[in-house]
Amino acid sequence: MNERYSTIHLGTYAALIFSFVLIPGCGVSIRPDNIPVLQGYENVSLTGASLLVTNTEQDSSEFVIRNDSGAKSGITANRYAWSKMFVEALAGELARRGAQVRINAPLTLSIAVPGIIFNQFGNLYQFRVVVAATSSTGWSRDYEGIAEAGLNAFESRTVMFNRLAGEALAEAVKSMLRDDEFLTQLRHRE
Repeated sequence: MNERYSTIHLGTYAALIFSFVLIPGCGVSIRPDNIPVLQGYENVSLTGASLLVTNTEQDSSEFVIRNDSGAKSGITANRYAWSKMFVEALAGELARRGAQVRINAPLTLSIAVPGIIFNQFGNLYQFRVVVAATSSTGWSRDYEGIAEAGLNAFESRTVMFNRLAGEALAEAVKSMLRDDEFLTQLRHRE
């Protein structure tokens, strides 16, 4: 009887330890790290452009991020917070290239983040973000940013996910700065 009791007792401890190890990996809320300042694109001149960049995301609740197949990933995000960070980074990059980013500008660029996708391919993790840009002139287009990496030796999964999220947003800013149609919209004078 003692052997049976000790086996059940050990099984209970093993289940508890296993659950404590798994719980931190589930339901983690991802907040992008600071979006890195872009290197390159110095030849993009926006001198003379004047615009306001706004965040149009309204929902600040956490939602479950899904993968390409639509399955839940076990991590969550706040689209409002992601969009706010993106707006700040984009406004900074536009200003660095000569645009006047101001409240009373003739052009308003509205930003939303309708898509955040997380995929895992073995030891490789990937975030893909879709950013929707709409101007007050009626123009709109979606842009995508992708960042992927493996887990570094001295980095937790949550830290890596936050870093990758910021890098994915930076890639979306790059895709905007590479788009001639986007740049033409900003330089358009009313």
